[in-house]
Amino acid sequence: MSNDRGTLGVVPEGGTERIVARPGRCANHPGVVQAAACARCGRPLCLSCAVPVRGAVFGPECLPLVLVDVPVQDHPPAFVLPRGDALAALGFGLVVALSIFPWSKFGDASGILEAWTRHWSLLAVSGATVGLVLAVAFWTRPRDPRLEASLYLVLAITVGWAAYLHRQHPPPLSSPSFVPLVAMAGAALSAVAAAMKAAALFRARWAGP
Repeated sequence: MSNDRGTLGVVPEGGTERIVARPGRCANHPGVVQAAACARCGRPLCLSCAVPVRGAVFGPECLPLVLVDVPVQDHPPAFVLPRGDALAALGFGLVVALSIFPWSKFGDASGILEAWTRHWSLLAVSGATVGLVLAVAFWTRPRDPRLEASLYLVLAITVGWAAYLHRQHPPPLSSPSFVPLVAMAGAALSAVAAAMKAAALFRARWAGP
């Protein structure tokens, strides 16, 4: 038996009636062209009836049954927020900026940009440059927090120790300026950034399931 529209048929089945859609038409909207088929019952669906769920398409009749099967997570996965990158960039950037000023008086490394000459200051500003590049990269595209914290700590110790050695052992016939002390403070900021990132990682692990 066909209805007046000629798009649906009613087929008796075990004392009940099952609606059969016209080929190429939506089972719920006979006047709309079929766009997909339900992955559970196979009923033809139009665009408004087709609901994508986990890579498959389901109709409104089967959707509640499918959603019931979705596993519920008792403990959502822990996510470590990228912390400390801005502080690391500030600390390393300060040392790089200090490379413009004299690190010594009355001799080598006593002029503008002389910190890039062959002495302990060169190791300090070179390590700070690498740290600044990594801090910006990790800030925009976070990586493994353990790797980030380790690199920040190693570079901060390198920069701070090199600045300390430059102050304790300035170039011949010269005396240190105040710049190495400020560079040591910048290295300390980067070390704090490494500690912040490590602390965030440990908190995430303790809070995990």
